[in-house]
Amino acid sequence: MKYLKLIILFCFTSLALSCNDDEKIREAEALKAKEQSEAILKVISENWKFNVPAVTPRVKTKLDGWNEWHSFKSELADKPTGSLTAYRNKVKAIAEKADELNKNIPPFFNKPQVKSRIMVVVTKIRTLYTYINLDVVQKDKIITAIGEISKETISLQNQLDELVKLSEIPKEKGEEDLLKALDTIRMANPDMIPDGKDTKQKPQIKTQKPQVLTPVSPFKRDLKPKSEN
Repeated sequence: MKYLKLIILFCFTSLALSCNDDEKIREAEALKAKEQSEAILKVISENWKFNVPAVTPRVKTKLDGWNEWHSFKSELADKPTGSLTAYRNKVKAIAEKADELNKNIPPFFNKPQVKSRIMVVVTKIRTLYTYINLDVVQKDKIITAIGEISKETISLQNQLDELVKLSEIPKEKGEEDLLKALDTIRMANPDMIPDGKDTKQKPQIKTQKPQVLTPVSPFKRDLKPKSEN
């Protein structure tokens, strides 16, 4: 009986020590995870800079009414603070605003090249959303994605500026009336407008074949009948 009590006491002591060791291990792991999270958060916070300048004044005047664009730029410029969760929520909000950019595009900018650049921006933001929501956050890829979003947003703004520049180039006299006339004819009867192949044909230049001179025998030159004496 005495030995049984000792065995039981030994088991309880071992179990208590084991529990204490497990608790210490869990505390150490939690502390390590916290330190890693804080280090990642610090790096992300220091590099959370979407270096996108303001649009040019001439573009700005044509962006009136495109509320989705203004909301996107505002969300992009607003830097989150606090935990990693705050940054994850911010990326989600930016992604939602980017998805709405294709809505209500002003007619002046409603062009295929603008829409394609919007889709590139949306893709880059979705990439950032994927990286920042991983269980093991890859800060290097997040930093790279931030830079790519800035780059593609600037490219989108440059495209808007380019469209404005092209519209300001003066047309030659009569060119605008000709284009309007062609548009009117095209709408009335598209088949009457020649395709690009016909309009680009090179004019054919007729060349005359060189005349071939038949050589004359020297014995037949200036032969005249001899007069009879």
